[in-house]
Amino acid sequence: MRGKVAAALLLVFVVAFSVAASGCIGGGKSPTTTTISPAAGKSTPSSTTSSAATTVQSSKAVKYIEEHLSKATVINTPKYTVVVGPAGSGAKVSNLPNKPVIVVSYKVNEAKTPSIQELMKNQQGFGQINPAFLRDPNMDALIQLARKVTDPNIRGALYNALYIMANKEVPEIILGDNKATRVYWNWVHNWYYNPVLAPRWDLVMEDKNAPSVSIGIGNYKNEPGTIVETTIGWPSSFDPAFDYETFGWALYHNVGDTLVTYWENETKKVSPDLAVAWAHNKDGTVWYFVIRGGVKAYDPKTGELYPINATDVEFEFWRVLRAGYSVNWMLATYTNLSKSYAMTDSEFEKVLQNGGVIADFNGKTKEVKNLNELLQFFGYSGPTAGVYKLVLPHPYGGILSVLADPYLMVIPARYMLGDKYEEAMKAADWGKNPEAWNNYIQSGSKDPIHQMLQNNYIGVFTGPFYIKAAKQNSYIILERNPHYWNASIWNKLEEKNPNYVTTKMVIYVLSNDATTRISLFQKGVADIAAVPVDRLNAVKNLKLGSFESRIDSFVTPDMVFIVLNAAKKPFDNVKVREALAWATPYEQIYNAVYKGYMVPNYGPIPIGWLGYTECCVIKYRYNIGKALQLIKEAGIKPSDYTISIYYNTGNTQREKIATLLQNTWGQLGFKISVTPLSWPTLLSKTASGDFDVYIVGWAPDFLDPDDYIGPFLQSAVVFDSLNYEVIKG
Repeated sequence: MRGKVAAALLLVFVVAFSVAASGCIGGGKSPTTTTISPAAGKSTPSSTTSSAATTVQSSKAVKYIEEHLSKATVINTPKYTVVVGPAGSGAKVSNLPNKPVIVVSYKVNEAKTPSIQELMKNQQGFGQINPAFLRDPNMDALIQLARKVTDPNIRGALYNALYIMANKEVPEIILGDNKATRVYWNWVHNWYYNPVLAPRWDLVMEDKNAPSVSIGIGNYKNEPGTIVETTIGWPSSFDPAFDYETFGWALYHNVGDTLVTYWENETKKVSPDLAVAWAHNKDGTVWYFVIRGGVKAYDPKTGELYPINATDVEFEFWRVLRAGYSVNWMLATYTNLSKSYAMTDSEFEKVLQNGGVIADFNGKTKEVKNLNELLQFFGYSGPTAGVYKLVLPHPYGGILSVLADPYLMVIPARYMLGDKYEEAMKAADWGKNPEAWNNYIQSGSKDPIHQMLQNNYIGVFTGPFYIKAAKQNSYIILERNPHYWNASIWNKLEEKNPNYVTTKMVIYVLSNDATTRISLFQKGVADIAAVPVDRLNAVKNLKLGSFESRIDSFVTPDMVFIVLNAAKKPFDNVKVREALAWATPYEQIYNAVYKGYMVPNYGPIPIGWLGYTECCVIKYRYNIGKALQLIKEAGIKPSDYTISIYYNTGNTQREKIATLLQNTWGQLGFKISVTPLSWPTLLSKTASGDFDVYIVGWAPDFLDPDDYIGPFLQSAVVFDSLNYEVIKG
């Protein structure tokens, strides 16, 4: 996760990028032409836009490229060929592969594009410009286009192209994706992994014959249907608007609902949650979310139920923005809440009748003309509770991923406002004038609503569980929500798995002491335990009756990489950057530093995410001979250069990586020094370009490739025009 300012973009991990050859197989869709005007912040159909399917042979695509680009870079991706370059004419390309072609043209506004030196002076490394200070207008064009396009197939191809380009240009040497472990008894079933969202415990099941053990908290027992996890953590706040960390988000995901969600281990498409259907205007700047009817938030202290509708969604989004906590940067960046408001179904019907509203779901796209048609498109036939119109300042293809983050769980406005509810709603014209709500919500932690939620452990819940009890840094107990709108799923799961039971209670037993957590697991008091990698032997091959312990490992999106200052010699030479990539001892790093808990990655998108590909990329491995050949081709004298490698003080893994690089890069003839810096000093130096090389990590804010590609590759290029055409070959 990251904050709004550049200095907060980097994370410290506590656990242990010309185009490649063709040969990929692909297919495609019908061609369209779209013109995007960055200055206007929206896209409009060009004069050549056609909704009819037209087949254009590859020779026609070549001709189009020659007529519309002055220079062309061709990137072969699995399903599309992406061709990008400055607008004009005269570009020369050979016959293209028989797959759809995405042609991207642009005009750079040189006057408005800040120089790299300006960006360094303003400390924009890993902010407006990538950490390597590499400038490539082709990359910027694809990044900005991918943000504005809503078609997931086109977005996927653009991110494939960016991944492949980064792999070749090597502004950062990607070491790999971290692996994580999870320790559990094999009576636990259906436990899935999602790289951003924690498990929904009601989808996890247990063997009916699992043992029953007292856990030492009141009269509670760990028995079939009760998940006990012994772990580390405590929410930084029980108000989602003030929480920006993993444990709190895991909790919110189990006790609340967001507009959309990622179902189980899905990473490429969202599923309905509070929103049963959604659609957008043609340029993707206005989105409409149809709210599920019949959802009620449950107050376990009083038994009172609070129906959820579109106005509750609007109020909660406004409250999160108004709170001013760092997590609100996503709403502040990607939405315009002043122009967003709740609508009635009849108001939305009028919008639909005017046309131009597009639905995208499950790989299908359709222009919808009425609400019933939209609901049928999503396969929903139940009640609805209004529509939330969400306006964006500019198209953003990753908006659905942003909306799936648990801090945007919806809390009923009536509960938060109490006896001020009617007054606040009338003052804001029931959401048409949301600024009026500022008289009822304060920014900062002194806000009465924030304090009430914090003191009541949130207090009301729409999700599968509610918080029954909690003791700081000791335990949190969740119990099944008897009023959960999707409760029927539990019977369905048990009918499908007759030997298992669904989860009725979750108990987090919190301890900072690894020995205590291991002991609780060994005794069967805990089903699941957080165990350090160097202590895994203590929980291997354990047995309790007919059951045994299990240790799983899985790839996470937490990425570790080496940044090369591409604005500085000799790193401004791509052959030098490639040479350093080939001279990096990957296997030693994986085994000696990360003890096998890292896997190779070849570009700046996590494994399995939209845009990740192993097609058409260089799979760097340690090869000192190839590195030496590239240094020779680069025409430099390595002994003329001293390379300083920075890492943050106290990070022993990065210290070991730097020491390994000192040895292998030294074999190329460079003088190498290794320097630890305090975290603030490292951030300051690297943001201003005052470095040669540094080692750092990155973890996601939301599940979209732009959360990686943008920070890793963008360079603040401003365009006068940015156009694309999709041609089926």
